[in-house]
Amino acid sequence: MKNLNLQTLKFDRHLDSPFLENNGLLEFNPKFITPEFLTTWTFETHLYDEQVAIDHFVITFPSRTQLENYAESFRPFGAKTVEGPDLFPINFCSDNINIPSDLWLHLMTLLMPAGGLVVLDAPHAAGDQTHRFQQTRGLKAVHHVALRVENVQNAATIWQNKNFKPLSDRPLDAGSLTQWFLQNPAGQIIELIERRPGNNATFDCKNIAGLRLSEQVRQRIRSADVTDVSQKSEETRLK
Repeated sequence: MKNLNLQTLKFDRHLDSPFLENNGLLEFNPKFITPEFLTTWTFETHLYDEQVAIDHFVITFPSRTQLENYAESFRPFGAKTVEGPDLFPINFCSDNINIPSDLWLHLMTLLMPAGGLVVLDAPHAAGDQTHRFQQTRGLKAVHHVALRVENVQNAATIWQNKNFKPLSDRPLDAGSLTQWFLQNPAGQIIELIERRPGNNATFDCKNIAGLRLSEQVRQRIRSADVTDVSQKSEETRLK
């Protein structure tokens, strides 16, 4: 994992965005996920009526080969690889990380000239969580967007007022990187991320256990929502 200095993001008037909002969920606009656009983008936009600085976002691919082919298309435009490609988390963290193989994935991260990060992932096995996400939501779906903020706790208050609920009882704080995952009722995840100088990673191995908890909570919330919808549908049918 390389350590490159990220530039400070400043808002300007360039607000074209890779993201489309659809019934509470985010999808990619194919026009704006090309190397030509992302390597010139400021990583500033509006999400859910909030002006934000994007720290990173995740694009999913059916296979590691397709992931790496997409990454290769960025080479002529000045993007740099800062994570991977490799199998997450077992080939990223030296300690024995207790994460079930269902949550493993192929991972690669590209640093754009403006300082934003584009994370690429792919299933490591048929039927794993990433594969199920693709089957349910499609390849245009945005798994999560990370917003770079100055204070995670303060930012969380803003997003909780937008009906995003934390997926853990407190932020994951590894010292040089603080992360907190929140989810709205539609199932969309927003990550709030606070960086210390010199840290350009999209995760910290000390935070991995909390990431696992967040993923498990997300699955339980979605399962509960599906059950609730089914019950209401049955009640309506019986009336």
